[in-house]
Amino acid sequence: MKNLALVAALGLSALAMPALADDYPQRDIDLVVPFAPGGSVDTTSRIIAETANSILEGGELVVVNRGGGGGIVGQTSVSMAAPDGYSILAMTSSVVTNPLMKGATYSIDDFRPVALYNLDPEVIAVPMDSPFETAQDFIDAATAEPLSIVVAGIGTSHHLSGLAIERVTDMTFNYIPTSGFGAQVQAVVGGHADGALWPMGEAMAQAQAGGVRLLAIAQEERNPDFPDVPTFQEAGIDIPIFATFRGWAVPAGTPDDVVATLSNLMQSVYEDEAYRERMTNAGFVPVFRDADAFQAVISDYATRTGAIIEEAGLGQ
Repeated sequence: MKNLALVAALGLSALAMPALADDYPQRDIDLVVPFAPGGSVDTTSRIIAETANSILEGGELVVVNRGGGGGIVGQTSVSMAAPDGYSILAMTSSVVTNPLMKGATYSIDDFRPVALYNLDPEVIAVPMDSPFETAQDFIDAATAEPLSIVVAGIGTSHHLSGLAIERVTDMTFNYIPTSGFGAQVQAVVGGHADGALWPMGEAMAQAQAGGVRLLAIAQEERNPDFPDVPTFQEAGIDIPIFATFRGWAVPAGTPDDVVATLSNLMQSVYEDEAYRERMTNAGFVPVFRDADAFQAVISDYATRTGAIIEEAGLGQ
């Protein structure tokens, strides 16, 4: 059975593992991406599904795009789904902020974390022909007068990272919410904005292609692909590490054995070398954190962003 295959793949004895759902899955599992095709969540979900389907028996992982409302449509559908393991949410930080800022009817407690697969650090990016060649240039300019900054939307983790920066520095930003990464790139490269706050996974390809310049990255250590780009801390932006999280969640009430099976599946995917290579080549650092560790990430993010949202008067 599938659970035994997963246990073997992990190199763990049956005695060391909790009891798993012996008859799960018996059909295909929907992996709901609450955004349109082509974005970072869709891309990573399809990379995961490719490897997962070489492991799963009894059904396949099927990526289903249910975009709309900045993630609310797909997120709500999973929150209301049967807690049987056949509906998985590709969960991002917007699950935390949408109920606070956009009137989503679900609560974060309507979901049960399964596993974290990516932490995507925030970056400050500017056009290649920008007069800001260093982070200090950018900081000085944003301190003197507000800079126009492209973000994926008001209330996104990228907008909130900008608010976090404003809280601890004298910089000020005018935010330009722009749906779709392609449109955001056009706004920046076309000179319609001073810069952007983006996740590294999406910014990397643009930077490597010479379309934008990265000025700072929200990581504890410098990124090996961009060794000359300082961290936020090195640039004097003293905020906690700000990163978009991506993982799996299921409806609250999903049985422990099903959650364990899915978490083990994600770990097996992570341990596949070809998967890690595909993720890395796509600009995403693959990680694995189990349900408890993922819950800690979610709780920390909720605490930090809740304070920012309240202070900015953005709550509903």
